[in-house]
Amino acid sequence: MGKNLTEIIDAAANGASVGVVVVTNQDNGIASYAKGSLIYHAAAFTGPFFLPARLSTTGGKPLEYFFSDRLLDIDPPSPPGSLGHDLRQPFSANKTDTLGLSLSLLGFGQRTAKFTLHSWGNATFNVALEPQGNLLVGVGPPVGNQTNHAVYVVSFTGFSNPPR
Repeated sequence: MGKNLTEIIDAAANGASVGVVVVTNQDNGIASYAKGSLIYHAAAFTGPFFLPARLSTTGGKPLEYFFSDRLLDIDPPSPPGSLGHDLRQPFSANKTDTLGLSLSLLGFGQRTAKFTLHSWGNATFNVALEPQGNLLVGVGPPVGNQTNHAVYVVSFTGFSNPPR
């Protein structure tokens, strides 16, 4: 797409749809991939509270969340009497989770992602992100408990403003 979070927030109208891809990698070899759309919510005062501009799945659909350790059987059935075969296709489309995501640009240019694991009892955690070109990159908690940290990379795949 060629735009970063600041450029998208500056150009988006309230309710704009923004395509997003999130990838993670953990030191145990498990990677994840989430894709979908975020909705732009303009900065606003809600009573005495200020809500910064943000991109969020709130008001839309959660992201579809794929994992490298969830394998799909893509091979023909094994012959009768054989021992079968190993599953070998990672990121099974038949075993996805749903992921909520909110990206905010806070004061002093701080970029924060709030992840909500809908399929895991709505567990939430935040990851501070830094811009690397048009990507956002950060290190934060893993998904699951098999390691201590994960690297997160967020990219944007396009956006469209709502009709006027």
